[in-house]
Amino acid sequence: MESVNKKVILMALIMAVFTTFFIHYFIKKQTTQSVSVDYINTYVASKTLPPKHKIEEDDVKELKVTRDYLNPKAVMNKADIVGKRIKERIIEGEQILRDRLVEDKNLALAYNIPEGKRAVSLNVNEQIEVANLLRPGDFVDVIATFQKEELEDKTNKYLFPGVTKIILQNVQVLALGQEQIVEEDKKAEELPKTVTLAVNPFEAEKLVFSTEFAVVRLALRPVGDNKTVNTPGVIRNDVAPNRGYTILPK
Repeated sequence: MESVNKKVILMALIMAVFTTFFIHYFIKKQTTQSVSVDYINTYVASKTLPPKHKIEEDDVKELKVTRDYLNPKAVMNKADIVGKRIKERIIEGEQILRDRLVEDKNLALAYNIPEGKRAVSLNVNEQIEVANLLRPGDFVDVIATFQKEELEDKTNKYLFPGVTKIILQNVQVLALGQEQIVEEDKKAEELPKTVTLAVNPFEAEKLVFSTEFAVVRLALRPVGDNKTVNTPGVIRNDVAPNRGYTILPK
């Protein structure tokens, strides 16, 4: 009987050891599986970005997040973020989402006005608009021709001869009509009614005054030429001095 009890006790000990081993193995496996987390690299704002801001390199940083935390609309490639503008404020630490970025072709004009400039439009015809060959992004000079004008006050009478003068130089074309982008190899089917230029406040005053009181033409500048030339303007005598005129009796 004692031998049988020893065998039973031994078997119980062996079963206890195996049970302990399998329980330990199971718990360890479950713990290992729960600790193993799938991380994904994404990009977040390194600081709070204001609306219409153009994203720079240091505006974003890479961050590892769990797959559950990753927003389905998150942009995973930094090259698709830098250089783009944002529609609305992005808070520091917020993931950069595709629908928060503005594509270049969808930018409102306000996004494309250079700093310190204003967008001013003028009515054009084919002659003014350089035979419909202007494109957004081109640079032009603005030439104004003022007709002869007589003014007088209580003591004097003043005669201003007609003059043609370059009033603005190296001015960027922002839009033709409502188009901010025109394909290079495709001429617009219809002549735009307006050309919108980027000018500073002082240039804006000159441009608006000239469109009200003078005939305005645009001169297209070659690519890469940003030099300005100081010209005195031209009056009739500069073109054909004292030729062909006759003094008539009063």
